[in-house]
Amino acid sequence: MSILSVYVYLFISSYAQAIQVDTGTHVINKEPLLKHLSYLSSNELGGRKIASEGNKMAQKYIISQLENSSILPLNKEYQHNFIIKNFFNVIKGSNIVAMIPGSDNLDSFIVLTAHFDHIGKRGNKIYNGADDNASGTSALLALAQQLIKTPLKHNVILLFTDGEESNLRGAKAFVKDHQTIMKHVELNINLDMIAGSKRTTKLRYLSRGINDLLTGAKMESLKTLQKSFDIPVKKGFRVKRLGSNRKINWLMASDHGVFHRAGIPFIYFGVGTHINYHQYSDTFSNVNHDFFHLATSAIYQQLIFIDHNI
Repeated sequence: MSILSVYVYLFISSYAQAIQVDTGTHVINKEPLLKHLSYLSSNELGGRKIASEGNKMAQKYIISQLENSSILPLNKEYQHNFIIKNFFNVIKGSNIVAMIPGSDNLDSFIVLTAHFDHIGKRGNKIYNGADDNASGTSALLALAQQLIKTPLKHNVILLFTDGEESNLRGAKAFVKDHQTIMKHVELNINLDMIAGSKRTTKLRYLSRGINDLLTGAKMESLKTLQKSFDIPVKKGFRVKRLGSNRKINWLMASDHGVFHRAGIPFIYFGVGTHINYHQYSDTFSNVNHDFFHLATSAIYQQLIFIDHNI
């Protein structure tokens, strides 16, 4: 189908009623989800700081999981390298990028993002980053392993970013290096910190441009779907302050901000900051395992709905 045909299809369908999808038949298996999280947040990976050995081990794990599921890389290579230059040294980061073709072979993409890097070690303490962002990475792997079995209508790019903790460098590199693809990206869905702490009870989201993709009855149907989950799904993040009384700018707080600046609609799912945020207490044992599973499943069902209605 030509890109013009896609635009005509989207124009016509924007006036239609929302396509109802039996999302309840699509479930995420909890056991492999937690297995991913356990490994990616283990001491063995040393906090996954960019360019560290633990970070490279995380890359190898992600690639092995994609290969085992017969998910092919984008442009023949899973690793898409980029360079960070500063006054003192040059650091090489590597995004991991794969693609699952859509069932309708449309010339359009949904980009799913999650960063796998974290802040590494400080002194003799390992900052495991279980929630930030082994959780999003694990969820993206679990989603990928479902989508290869039951593809979406749209092509899906799986973008595991490096260097998010270094001013979103991985996402910036992807957008810069893939301008042709970017012209045909319909939506970015970013997963960053979706497991929370033991106290976490709500999955939150921030979006821009989604109203232009899902208009009228479709938006109302999405809101109805969000109310049906076993966990609350709430729009917006609480305003928090970090050190030096600095507020978090949630619009640019993670990789979705790079897509937003490129004019791409996005939905960012997360839980916001919590007691373990950027602390060495952000470990596998301290995240909310049941909530994490329910959050991943809720995101998956929303993804299916959106795919069928944009």
